[in-house]
Amino acid sequence: MSNNVVIGHGCGERNAIGTSVVFPDGVDSTITVDGQPHAGALTDFVQNWGNLNQKVYSKAVFTFQGEKLDASDNVVGFWAGGGDSLPHDMSGFIPFRTSAAIIEPESCAASVKFHVSIVDICEITPVSGFSDETINRWTLAGLGTPYDRVGEDGAASLTITRTSALPASCGATGVAVEVKPSAAQINRDMPIKLDGNQVWPQ
Repeated sequence: MSNNVVIGHGCGERNAIGTSVVFPDGVDSTITVDGQPHAGALTDFVQNWGNLNQKVYSKAVFTFQGEKLDASDNVVGFWAGGGDSLPHDMSGFIPFRTSAAIIEPESCAASVKFHVSIVDICEITPVSGFSDETINRWTLAGLGTPYDRVGEDGAASLTITRTSALPASCGATGVAVEVKPSAAQINRDMPIKLDGNQVWPQ
């Protein structure tokens, strides 16, 4: 399935020069079922999460791009930047592909919503330089990271909808599962690295 991260605007009058994207890795993520905490693993609901999202190569908006990998070489995010900036009053589409996810057939999951954290960058700064004039945060609030959105959650979402029949014990509607990244993962995977060197934040 083809998807896009959409950069809707720059930072005020400043153009966007890049974007950084993180998908929940499912390892230490927070999982809720109909809003209630779930103590089990993501595999209780999704059999094959881990390497389903991959960056689609495109220079339509930015010249440089790369994937972010975990210790098992699963794609946990990607970044794009450099070249021409995206005008502050225009939208840009950053393409990626999502392969077919398999919802655990014995589970009651009717849908699984992954909260995707995105930071659009208008100026490369250290963390101390983060402001509404240098970045736009489409992230969760209250995680305790420098990338947290101020106020309400603003993360994007990627929702997998069940197509197979629910077990009879699940009732007619099943349950809604949500997956959010941990603070540790955001701190690890949100920075952008090029050739092994961190280029953002400085």
